[in-house]
Amino acid sequence: MRLIRDREWLPLLALTERPDAIQRQLLSTILFSQRDTQFGRRHAFASIRSYEEFVRAVPVLGYEDLRQDIKGQEQTGEFLFNAERPVHYVQTSGTTGKPKYVPLIRSAIDWISQYQRLFAYAQWSGVSEIYEGQVLVIAGQTVEGYLPGGSPYGSMSGLMNEGLPQAIRQKSVLPDGILRVADIRFKYLRMAACAVAAGTLSVLATPNPSTILKLLEVIRSEFSHLVEALTVGPQHPIFSQGTAWTEPISVHGDRLAYLRTLMGQVSKVDLATLWPELRAVITWTGGNCAVLIPKLRSLLSSEMAVIEMGYLSSECLGSLNIDVHENRCIPTFQEHVFEFIKVREGDDLVPEPVLLEDLRQGQKYQVLVTTRSGLYRYAMNDIVEVTGWFNRVPTIRFVQKGKGVTNITGEKLYEHQVVEAVETVLKTSGIACEFYVMLADVHTAGYTLYLEQAAVPSSFSNEVDEQLARMNVEYRAKRESGRLQPLRILLLRAGTAEAYRSHCVAKGQRDAQFKLIRLQYTHDCSFEFSQYLR
Repeated sequence: MRLIRDREWLPLLALTERPDAIQRQLLSTILFSQRDTQFGRRHAFASIRSYEEFVRAVPVLGYEDLRQDIKGQEQTGEFLFNAERPVHYVQTSGTTGKPKYVPLIRSAIDWISQYQRLFAYAQWSGVSEIYEGQVLVIAGQTVEGYLPGGSPYGSMSGLMNEGLPQAIRQKSVLPDGILRVADIRFKYLRMAACAVAAGTLSVLATPNPSTILKLLEVIRSEFSHLVEALTVGPQHPIFSQGTAWTEPISVHGDRLAYLRTLMGQVSKVDLATLWPELRAVITWTGGNCAVLIPKLRSLLSSEMAVIEMGYLSSECLGSLNIDVHENRCIPTFQEHVFEFIKVREGDDLVPEPVLLEDLRQGQKYQVLVTTRSGLYRYAMNDIVEVTGWFNRVPTIRFVQKGKGVTNITGEKLYEHQVVEAVETVLKTSGIACEFYVMLADVHTAGYTLYLEQAAVPSSFSNEVDEQLARMNVEYRAKRESGRLQPLRILLLRAGTAEAYRSHCVAKGQRDAQFKLIRLQYTHDCSFEFSQYLR
């Protein structure tokens, strides 16, 4: 860690004093390196001398604008928009239903490792003894398959896991092969067994906090079987059924004895009880994940930190948590060129993009990114908010996906507004409800809120409706005019959340990175909520 501080951390801090110059230098470097690609020649990269000329030459692009070139480049080996052959592709879901394959060149893979070293140093310097014990990282697979041209593809979280410093990876409680188990039930059982066996766990990391809650649910429901399995060893059905288990779990006798003392109080077992030496949980705390953070914190002791993982995506690692005490994250300005389009709620996006130097605290922006791996002015469809400053670099937090916006009659309702309204009414009603989804129906010109809940007060729908009207003037106007129908509330049976998650995983979402979109159009949602009504 001291080597990382001297070689990488302190130089980064120096760069935060002149981010604007770094961004412009980086843009020049990218354009120069890609000038002889087909894309570079088409957009005259060789003659571009400024950011302003870059904006005039290259339009804002989405993945579908690049799909055919990405596919053609991989199959033919021609340099269509990368000056070197990509060595890996990150697979993620696409807006059209077809998967997206985001190319990464060798330097991008090296950058992931550097990013992980910097983030690890921020954690190590900010949380005492965070890496003194064992490490539990739940991630996707680095390689999930191969494209027709032979290049491997997989998940960004898998690449990030592999990019951890070796000294940290050696502390992992999960064998490498465990994340490749296809059967979700057996995978979670085996991860639970490895986790329960870890008596000195000091850090737990996974992108989505729902994964942690699911793991704890499995541990609680299968606790006696897990303890039995650890006692019996590899011959136990938890290990022997499904995919063959090849790596035995080591568990100390004192740890088994401690676990047996918990047998009579399994329903009350929390993360602090399971792992008294746990120092931190690293996960997403913004966007939809913010709803789960209070429950996650209730499972920890007050000394255990919850560290924001940062604004991360398949296209780029967009921010670095540079202050884990306050969870202040800065854009990765030294690696990616960022543009920001101001968001005005109730209005369309302001079309002119701005750079880091023009950002304003408290303002929300959509993100465009240009990378070394061939994405140019790429529309991320993400909304971030500027929360402050670190030296001369703005700090940002992820708010929501841009697609978390619905518009039936001109109301332009935002996902974070729905979350705030529902959470406010739940709190005032004294109700705990983790799973809810609001669907916008264009045909009936109204919204339906589904909650996994036994009962709510009769006034619940009116109160949520009123909260939305207070936050969104267009919503209020459309409701008052009758163009938007009253909000409907439908209650769901227990277990719907798990059924919904399984449905989404079966459709292609990765379990470790599952994201619950709480505001959707009815026609975009393939889950049949009607089958789970009370």
